[in-house]
Amino acid sequence: MQKLQQLHDYLNKKMYLPLLFLILLIMSFCFESPQVMFYGYQKIMLSSSILLTDYFAVGGMGATFFNGATVLLFNMLLLRLLRVDYSGPVFAGLMMIVGFSFFGKNLINTLPIYLGIFIHCYLRRTNVKSLAVLLLFSSGISPLVSYCIFGANLALYYGIPLGIVCGLVAGFILPALVGTVLKFTGGYNLYNVGFALGVISVFFYGLFNLLGFDVNLASLIDNTHRLFLILILFSLCALFILYGLSGGKKVLKEYWLILKESGRLISDFKEKYSNKAIFLNMGILGLASSLLIYFIRDIPVNGIMFGTVISIIGFAAYGIHIRNVFPLWLGAFIYILISPNKFNSISTGMALFFVTSLAPLAGTYGIIVGIIAGFCHLLINPFFISFQGGFDLYNNGFCAGFVAFFIHTIMDYFFWRKKFNKELADKIKQDN
Repeated sequence: MQKLQQLHDYLNKKMYLPLLFLILLIMSFCFESPQVMFYGYQKIMLSSSILLTDYFAVGGMGATFFNGATVLLFNMLLLRLLRVDYSGPVFAGLMMIVGFSFFGKNLINTLPIYLGIFIHCYLRRTNVKSLAVLLLFSSGISPLVSYCIFGANLALYYGIPLGIVCGLVAGFILPALVGTVLKFTGGYNLYNVGFALGVISVFFYGLFNLLGFDVNLASLIDNTHRLFLILILFSLCALFILYGLSGGKKVLKEYWLILKESGRLISDFKEKYSNKAIFLNMGILGLASSLLIYFIRDIPVNGIMFGTVISIIGFAAYGIHIRNVFPLWLGAFIYILISPNKFNSISTGMALFFVTSLAPLAGTYGIIVGIIAGFCHLLINPFFISFQGGFDLYNNGFCAGFVAFFIHTIMDYFFWRKKFNKELADKIKQDN
């Protein structure tokens, strides 16, 4: 009994991510024979991984779930080595890694970027532990490495060094950009690292074009598993909700307090609330996302969309809840209804869900601003993939950075001016 309690305490401390690893590992052997699965996994590791590359289409379902398991295990072991506690941002980072392991991330294209951050910390005499969250999110530019090695049509003795060097450079300069980017977006873009990675991607994309490299966006998608993937999402969210509700009225009170949070960076829900309240938030947010996918038949369901929902569920511990994302979804739907193309691409479906990156705008300024932000995000989003070459997996974070800057600058200017005028009028009145 004591050992069971110790196991429960361990899993609770790690927010049940070791259990998620086991589920991914078991599922990886449920679809094909080990021989077929490992062959598919090899194909995933050797793919260029540029947006939009659905690993279901590259290596199959078993190999894709195995890729998710290996990437998650590696990062959990790395965090253990660095002695990093599982905070809300860390949990969000790990869930995003799992989500994007379905369409873009693997161990080969992640390691050089991580090494670049380690070199940065060594030369700057900074503890890597202090950049642990950034380390997790840095793999959003991992297709840069895969493209150089496997997608640029170079001999491996050129491609491998080029991929490693590009990954090292991207990881090395990323910490220098993130702090400035946070000031630029005002903390209103939850996928803040995605914006910094987008800037890096633009320069690499320009350099590759200058050198005559043929950089083409990918379109490898497998839409044949719609019902199965939706059932997985529904089941997962139901478990989250049931686990959260097992905490009773106390959890419901905490959840109500979560709904009052603006979500502006840095919002670590784990610092303030229990795991059960966070899992309830995750379950409700994930269930709402799954229902959208189910009822809107035009949204394609594949590894990309499945990974997208898994990713945003993780941010239920780091700024997102149903109250601050609903206005964004409403604004996004208004754009889609006006647009003649509707859900003409998987990119539109992704943008509908990753518009949640702007949740702090709705949480801070209210419903109307949230609707405007959601509309603006889908309005300009189609331009950003081609702008950065598909190297930045967090393309919506790149786009959201501009929307956040545009809206929060205008709002803060007028709110600040109004506040300043009121303070000035009060001072004049006191002087008289």
